[in-house]
Amino acid sequence: MLKVTLISVCMMLTGLCIAQQKQEWKRYTDPEEAGFDPIKLKAIEEMLKGMKTASYMVVSDGRVVLTSGDISNRYMSHSMRKSFMSAMYGVYNDRGLIDLNKTIGELGIDDIEVLTNEEKSASIKNLITARSGIYHPAAYEPKSMKKNRPVRGSKKPGEAFFYNNWDFNTLHSILEQEAGVSFFDAFIEEIANPIGMQDLRIEDMRYRREPDLSQHSAYLFKVSARDLARFGQLYLNNGKWNGKSIISRQWIKESTAVFSKNLPGFENRGGYGYLWWVDNSTFNEPCYYASGLGGHRLFVFPRSKMVIVHQVNTYYQFKESDHHINELVRLSLEAKTSKSVVNPEVTDLIVHTPEPELDMLDDELLSKYKGTYRHRFFQDITFSKEGEAFRIKGEILGNFRVFPAKGKQGVFFVEDIPSGKVIFKEADSNNPKGKADTRFSDTGIPESFVFYY
Repeated sequence: MLKVTLISVCMMLTGLCIAQQKQEWKRYTDPEEAGFDPIKLKAIEEMLKGMKTASYMVVSDGRVVLTSGDISNRYMSHSMRKSFMSAMYGVYNDRGLIDLNKTIGELGIDDIEVLTNEEKSASIKNLITARSGIYHPAAYEPKSMKKNRPVRGSKKPGEAFFYNNWDFNTLHSILEQEAGVSFFDAFIEEIANPIGMQDLRIEDMRYRREPDLSQHSAYLFKVSARDLARFGQLYLNNGKWNGKSIISRQWIKESTAVFSKNLPGFENRGGYGYLWWVDNSTFNEPCYYASGLGGHRLFVFPRSKMVIVHQVNTYYQFKESDHHINELVRLSLEAKTSKSVVNPEVTDLIVHTPEPELDMLDDELLSKYKGTYRHRFFQDITFSKEGEAFRIKGEILGNFRVFPAKGKQGVFFVEDIPSGKVIFKEADSNNPKGKADTRFSDTGIPESFVFYY
């Protein structure tokens, strides 16, 4: 039998052995000392009960006022990833390693469908503001982007805004080439570690490659609410953390200012900067924010010194409307009715996530389960054991740790997917060996993957 030690369980479930070295968030013992009206905070909690929100977090003056859901759970960031890229450009622009005025022609950037001389005249700044005028197919493009993509050559570089994954993905290629780094490793070293992100691991970041479409890969993150809040707080601090400059104040100011106002396909949004959305009219004060599919948001409000995070469980294809999210954020801003007292009482915000009972898996069963399974949507999914951790991985699915459930042979819990399970079943005449399927609840929510071995 394979032994699952207490230390390995700790590492597999929560990354605690790493997180212990990180500084916990501080939470106001009494939100009234932070200037927040308890009645209005209660109204926020009531509104959350009727929403699809998975996690919500309100930070004021660098301390936590309110949380909802498991703020340590890692959800797909979707397009919030682009604001992470903006930060990395800030790091290397500040060091003189990246010049926004250089053209992709000067950089030797091309693609499968060879770019024209006019397209090669697009600058890095054109890409980081989504104004490249390069309408080449891209990896990880949603259907709406493909449908609305303008005809190649219809716009000159810098002429018009188009929210374009080709621009965003190619920025990754340029950054690695010009700065001489591996993007994910560099993000951990330059951003995540210095600001004390507690949950982000290198395995939570991956590339989405579609070589038939483009040479340039999408870069994907799974990230927790409390780590997103740290990233927002870094920007609110004008790029400083514990007195150390991570990104320059000038880059923060420049990248979060409105560069484009006419936003085809995003007419309800105020403006766009360097991979950040900018809004000067929805709320009673200006803000900038990162935005992802389904209702993922990271808001930064410089005037109120507040950071607000909203996440949705898009693993289950849940989504929340812009209207409801904006109303929730508006209530959160209005809940602060006075200034914080001097030296308010605070405590560490410790997240207590119930740990499931785990079982051991013998070598015979492991040999039966190991292998690659074909899913009708996620395509190839591989089940394997790496060190002490069991994993399911796929180009579309991503990378998840799974843990054998105690007393339930062939059943595994899936990390970061609430109530998610993997179930192994023997193949039969209707379900051949190597098939993978999804089991849904009566309400249409995905409940588990079934792998036939």
